Amino acid sequence: MAATFFGEVVKAPCRAGTEDEEEEEEERRRDTPEDREVRRQLALKREVRLLRRQTKTSLEVSLLEKYPCSKFIIAIGNNAVAFLSSFVMNSGVWEEVGCAKLWNEWCKTTDTVHLCPPEAYCVFYHLRSNPSVFGSCPKKNMQVTVLTCRHITEYKTSGSTSSLPSPFLKALKTQHFKEPVCCSLLEQPNIVHDLPAAVLSYCQVWKIPAILYLCYTDVMKLDLVTAEAFKPILSSRSFKGLVKNIQQSTEMLRKLVTTNEVQSNIYT
Repeated sequence: MAATFFGEVVKAPCRAGTEDEEEEEEERRRDTPEDREVRRQLALKREVRLLRRQTKTSLEVSLLEKYPCSKFIIAIGNNAVAFLSSFVMNSGVWEEVGCAKLWNEWCKTTDTVHLCPPEAYCVFYHLRSNPSVFGSCPKKNMQVTVLTCRHITEYKTSGSTSSLPSPFLKALKTQHFKEPVCCSLLEQPNIVHDLPAAVLSYCQVWKIPAILYLCYTDVMKLDLVTAEAFKPILSSRSFKGLVKNIQQSTEMLRKLVTTNEVQSNIYT
């Protein structure tokens, strides 16, 4: 694993032992020019592109530098996205300003720049009434909030995870995040992974106040109880003024989950 301040970002190939090294060397000797050309072409196709939604063209400058902001909120995973969509984006007029296009061997998006939100790897919005709520102008008057979920079996505790109430919320913050936290902090030796770890590590290096709210759950698909586990953060300063009607937003979340359950039922 590639380690960061807060966890592991990517899995690195293991090369322990001489047998593995000998096998890799043997594979390299068997490589043909055609094999090497295929790998070269794949490497050229791997890309992450940011696209401007208004003009459907690639950005010459970073999307996150073009739209300076004071609050940058990131939702990762079905339940975090459903919570943010129902409680935050449903409470104001949000404008889609850009999206990210990703292509590699495991995650492929279409070659066209005319991507609809479901095709995009990531979509960026900003609040029309307050365009500073988006992201991001590094190192300058910004606060980052990340929401995501992990399976409860990944939570390390001296007791049994079967005795823990599921779902439950934990927080992990950078050194410069000074606001009150809406739940208990994530205890050692627990760590976070992938994009949340990368975001927190970046913010720690550049002294950007950032906090991760991590929901541990036994249901990783879109689930009403899991999505509602993020509700305590609605009282935080980061979400102040962004949520107008909690009751209406809760009903919106219920409809979203119900619609997803109907669409995913192979018998209906």
